[in-house]
Amino acid sequence: MNAKRIIALLVALMLVFSLSTLLSACGEDEPTVNEPTTEDPTEEEPTEEEPTEDPTTDEPTTEEPTTEEPTTEDPEDSPPTTEDPTEEEPTVEDPTTEEPTEDPTVEEPTTEDPTEEEPTTEEPTVEDPTTEDSGEVILVDNSVTKFKFVVADGMSSDINMTVGKLVSELAKYGVDTEVLFDNQETLTSCEVLIGTVKSRGDEYKLDPHVYGWEGYTIKIIGNKILILGGSEDSLNEAIEVFKKDILGINKKTKKITNAKMTSEQNVEKIQDDYTVKSVTIAESNLNSYKIVASADERTEYATAKSVQELLYKKLGTWLDIVAPASEYTNAIVIDLTNARDCISDKGFVLNISNGNILIDCGFENKIEEACLAFFMTEITNSGKTDVSFVNNYKYEKVDYRNIYYKDYGAKGDGYTDDFMAVKACHDYANLYGHTVHATSSDTYYFGKGSGFNTIYVRTDTYWHGCKFIFDDSEIKAPERDSNGNHTGVEGDPEYYTSIFSLTTGKEVYDFTGSKRPFTTLYEGATEIGYAPGYRALIKVYNANLKQFIRYGANADSGFYQQEILMVEADGTIDPTTPVQWSYDTVTGIEVHRRDDDPIILSGGENGKQALIETIFNGAPSYYDYYDRNISVVRANAVIENIKHIITGEADSPTGAPYNGFINIDLSDNIVVSGCEFQCPKGYKTMGTGGEMASMGTYELHANSSNNILWKDCTQSNFYRADGSVPPNGMMGTNFCKNLYFDNMFVCSFDAHKGTYNATLKNSTCEHINFIGEGTITLENVVMYVGPKLTGLVFRSDYGSTWQGDVVIDGLDLRYPHDMDSQSKQKIQLIKSVWTNHDFGYITYLPHTITMKNVTTSSYTYSVDGMGNRTETKVDVNKAPLHLYIELEGYKNIDISNPNANMSSHPNDSKPCTCEAGYTDVDENQRCDKCKLPETVNRDANANPFMPTEKVYVEDCPGLVLIFPNTPQFKNMKVYVEGEEVDWQVTGTIRVPD
Repeated sequence: MNAKRIIALLVALMLVFSLSTLLSACGEDEPTVNEPTTEDPTEEEPTEEEPTEDPTTDEPTTEEPTTEEPTTEDPEDSPPTTEDPTEEEPTVEDPTTEEPTEDPTVEEPTTEDPTEEEPTTEEPTVEDPTTEDSGEVILVDNSVTKFKFVVADGMSSDINMTVGKLVSELAKYGVDTEVLFDNQETLTSCEVLIGTVKSRGDEYKLDPHVYGWEGYTIKIIGNKILILGGSEDSLNEAIEVFKKDILGINKKTKKITNAKMTSEQNVEKIQDDYTVKSVTIAESNLNSYKIVASADERTEYATAKSVQELLYKKLGTWLDIVAPASEYTNAIVIDLTNARDCISDKGFVLNISNGNILIDCGFENKIEEACLAFFMTEITNSGKTDVSFVNNYKYEKVDYRNIYYKDYGAKGDGYTDDFMAVKACHDYANLYGHTVHATSSDTYYFGKGSGFNTIYVRTDTYWHGCKFIFDDSEIKAPERDSNGNHTGVEGDPEYYTSIFSLTTGKEVYDFTGSKRPFTTLYEGATEIGYAPGYRALIKVYNANLKQFIRYGANADSGFYQQEILMVEADGTIDPTTPVQWSYDTVTGIEVHRRDDDPIILSGGENGKQALIETIFNGAPSYYDYYDRNISVVRANAVIENIKHIITGEADSPTGAPYNGFINIDLSDNIVVSGCEFQCPKGYKTMGTGGEMASMGTYELHANSSNNILWKDCTQSNFYRADGSVPPNGMMGTNFCKNLYFDNMFVCSFDAHKGTYNATLKNSTCEHINFIGEGTITLENVVMYVGPKLTGLVFRSDYGSTWQGDVVIDGLDLRYPHDMDSQSKQKIQLIKSVWTNHDFGYITYLPHTITMKNVTTSSYTYSVDGMGNRTETKVDVNKAPLHLYIELEGYKNIDISNPNANMSSHPNDSKPCTCEAGYTDVDENQRCDKCKLPETVNRDANANPFMPTEKVYVEDCPGLVLIFPNTPQFKNMKVYVEGEEVDWQVTGTIRVPD
């Protein structure tokens, strides 16, 4: 070391020593100490370390700041000690100079190249501080806080939040400290440095990657405590260790009066449990490589970061990312300049040439996945301890099926209309079988302008928690005059067009006239006499016969007789979809091929959901059903993890209804899972019956479909803001078979027009409606009866018919505890209404009803300031339960008798004398106001209503059941715990407690 440098060093040491006698280790700011460290690198570390110790004690003499630090800064100092011993002597005159010749950390830096200081000094910088500091750092002294936190630049919000929470927690224990910025102006004397804080001096700029992904250190360096982790996960772990082991915070902590850290508490956890010990590429070790990628190219750089993280996490090898150059040495080159010239048929090839790993990819979106596939399969997960590759090695094993919306022009910025770009991506995927991906951080906006176009989804699609905006605010429905009649001005085509549709594109055959392969079909048939050659959903109908002739405010003249059948390739009818009706004439047959390969539309994984926001239409309130939805017309599909919200409803006095946010039609084996829905707001309009009627608007809808399962879904507005349960409509179906709810928390299950079999398990609803036949199964179901006072409802507008059985095992009918006493006496298990109206079929009450674990219970609830609702059950079976309360009034009429004289029942025998203004011109000739037939004899029974035959009650202690003690039910049998009971004397049974 030359004389000038020695003299300068001595002057600095004298200055520091004089200042040290006036300052305590952590008592005051020390800008004068740190200034030399930024001006003269050879003096940087000594001048920072000495002030950490009190010169009146012997502790500084054990740390050797004057000998150790300069030798690490200037690797050339060691050799000159033999050439000029007289110049080396002053640096060891301090009492601390006894040990330099014994300290191995002095020798290590002499082997390092000063041009590669930061990356090559990783090991010495980890070891040196722990050997040179033997003192302590006072953190809290007699309830006085002596330290502050300094968080390094570039830390994630997770780390910042962790430190912020720790500061808040410390305040509870009487330690008032703060978090400083990583800059020189905020420098204080005693600090806890989180991460690599660059503004405090080079001795704190330790490379965290030497610890490995799971490693970390907590150590004293001078008058500061450094907490450093090999990853953010391990850094969080280190902060937790500091909190518990140094600050002493635990469940019993009430106040922190004193806290300190000594060098004996220094921690170094270095990960060394890697399976792969070495990787050699063309005789060069992977540790000597760098990754080449342009920071200006988003995909290239993101790929480089992913590769960097993978290798570090799995091998402990940290490779720097550098900008492209004209020549490369020991480099992993990620360059998409000539991406479209990829020579691999699979869209990706990796070559090793002249020791470099060269990557060529034909698809920008695939490069990250392909690179990771190579490094994982061939290196990190290879199962080998030592992995090697030679020049001219080629890897092209990745079969690409993944494409991204961004590759087809989607901006994802939330305001550019991305409809056509997203459609182009799916069109390409459908053509070649690719899997489609969205970008998780993107928002895809779909407004007006797509016309009749629909985005057809025929391959697996992953939305990764992204967001879509369906803006319906400018999409117009057809114009109507003040009387609600169409003016002839058509609406925008978007209003009745689906946005996404899960389809197959397979053939559909529609047989009519002479083309029909069969012309009759009878109830209970096992085959249709026609072999489609594949599994098919076949819809049969008889246009000459009307059924489901609706009664009430929304009366209509019915639908032609129809149903769906699942038919195997040879024409055998799937026994789970039996023929429900007899068709004297089959006028039409639709054959939909349904042997589709399974696909999935996933909104996200690991708890993520894709968010779809519908901006409400605000259209006039008429029956102009908007689609603007996700439709399904296929078999074997899963839709999962989607959250739907509706905005703009509160600001709109009018609105047109929606035909189901997820609308399933002519489909088989469909699952909707893990979704969150928002029930749309309902509006009223003038019904066909000449009076105001509520329009059904749906989130979930299914039509002419089989085996549909909705599971693990919730409704965000199941409760009002005040915690009460509103009557809403969430779901509607028509002509379906085998419908299932499992673990659903939504307001309604509504199965219309010929449903065959329905099952609800582990679910909560506000109302459950049925029309059809087969078996209704309820298992572990909660129902809020509310002001309607009803459990299961068989819809009166379609004749309250269910030709089959009801099986209940676990049903809790809940009502508010403050409900008035009169209402409590009218709660119904099943609601059925008889109307003297021809619905187009014989109407039935369930043949048998089996009741197990059925209760009525009252509840109270409270809502806290965060909107969380807490419900408390108050009592059980304190209210009686009615079966068919509406039928209790027919004391003198057997409404099941087709020959009954209705004249004795004035409410149903009056002739049609109203002035509705118009009538339906059809075969029914029914008045559009009172709905009574204009030509039928009102004294006749137009609707014989077949009664329930048997009721079984088990495990319902304390339940009181009230039956309609009328002629219709004179032969009904009731069994309690297997024993028949005489209920007709009082019309009531009380199940023993």
